[in-house]
Amino acid sequence: MKLLEVQSSVRLERSVSRSLSHEFVQAWQMNHSHAQHKMRDVGTNPPAHPTELWTQANYTPPEARTLEMVGVLSHSEQLIAELLWADCLLLGVPMYNLSVPSNFKAYLDNVVRVDRTFAFDCETFTLQGLATGKKALVITPSAGDYAPGTPMAKFDFCEPYLRAILEFIGIADVTVITVPNQFMPDEIRHQQIETARTKLMALAATW
Repeated sequence: MKLLEVQSSVRLERSVSRSLSHEFVQAWQMNHSHAQHKMRDVGTNPPAHPTELWTQANYTPPEARTLEMVGVLSHSEQLIAELLWADCLLLGVPMYNLSVPSNFKAYLDNVVRVDRTFAFDCETFTLQGLATGKKALVITPSAGDYAPGTPMAKFDFCEPYLRAILEFIGIADVTVITVPNQFMPDEIRHQQIETARTKLMALAATW
C-alpha cells in the first residue's frame, strides 16, 4: 500500500486538518506495517500557477516540446508522478471562503492534465479518468456547518468540487470527513474535532 498525503492548510501547529491527518496516518500505519507514505505540503510550499508557456507546453505533444517547455512542466510532472504512484490519497483541505484553498487549487491545476490524468476523445466527446484504481480520504474543517439540510449547505463549494474533480481523473472512491463549526465556542469546536477523530480512527483499521 502506498499513501500520498497532501496538506494544503497555511496553518501549522494550529491546523485541524494537519493534526487529524497526522493521527490518522499513525493509526493507519499500525494496520499497514509495510505501507509506504509520502507527504506533499502545498500549504507551506505551493506549486506555481500555470502560465502561458506552461499551457502551451501542456498542449504540445511531448516529442515536440522545447527544452524550455520541458522545464516549465517539470514540477507538474513530479506532482503527477507522486499521484500516480499512490494507491491511497489523504487530502487535508480546509474550507477557505466556501471553497478549497488557492494553493490546493494550484496543485490541482498542476496534476489535472490532459493525457496524463485524464483523456478526452474529440470524436465521441467523452472523458476518461486515467488515475484509476485509487481511493481518497479528505479531511475538511470549516468555520460553520455546511451539511446537507442546513441553511449554509448551498454555500459549500468545497466538498462537491473535490468529489467532482477527483472523479474527473478517475477516483470515485472518496470518503470525506468534515470538521464543522470551527469558529464556534471551544466546547462545540472540540466536540466536532473529537467526532471527526473517532470516525478517522475507525476508518484507519479498515481503509
